[in-house]
Amino acid sequence: MCLYASFDTGLSADVSRGNPQPAIHDKLVRHDAEGGRFGGRLVIDARDNAWAEDEILYDGRDNFPYSPPGSGAAFDGTIVMWLRGDPDADLNDEFPVDPFHISRHSADASFYLDLTKPNDWRYGSPRRLRFGFYGDSPAQNMFEGGWLLVAGELGWNDREWHQVVATFQNANSGSEDGRAVLYIDGRPRATMTGYRHTLTWDPDAVSIGLGQRYVGSIDELLILDAALSADAVESLFNSNQPASAAWNG
Repeated sequence: MCLYASFDTGLSADVSRGNPQPAIHDKLVRHDAEGGRFGGRLVIDARDNAWAEDEILYDGRDNFPYSPPGSGAAFDGTIVMWLRGDPDADLNDEFPVDPFHISRHSADASFYLDLTKPNDWRYGSPRRLRFGFYGDSPAQNMFEGGWLLVAGELGWNDREWHQVVATFQNANSGSEDGRAVLYIDGRPRATMTGYRHTLTWDPDAVSIGLGQRYVGSIDELLILDAALSADAVESLFNSNQPASAAWNG
């Protein structure tokens, strides 16, 4: 584990390789000791926070896997989180919404999970969930240097908890051997292979952002330095217990 936040007793991470304490915008986020998928939860109401992206931020250093390009060591990872809300009813139609984000910019050295705008010119409505990852791209152009895995219609108007898992392999390998998978509720929804993902970070200058412009609840944030297999993702979803118990078990 690089970072694990159960949100059972607060917003600090239960397990972290780096700083466990997040910076928070206390008018937009709060801790609820009940109502989570397991125990407590993080509650966010950032519908009108626009591009400030300061809802809740954990330090990127050591809390997210990373090996610099040219080091001879590629890096893999897994992002796990549970979400509850109705994206089409609750979110601001003017913005895409990022439940998870780490980057210099969304189109420059990034990994992110986002919900598209309704009536998006590419996807239409309702909102889609995407796992996006861009390499070094000084132009920060959304049409260059990146890849997007897109899940189809979500059906999240049920306001139930849904598990999202994103895995990636061979970042900064220097070769076209990247692999990424997006899972929802234990099932693979999109896969990409055979790309080169090169990203250069100053680990002290990147943050793990949660709930950018999001309205709803987040629980069981887990970041690993290995890519879980499809069987492991399915087992984690079906375990019906917190990620820490399932992972350690």
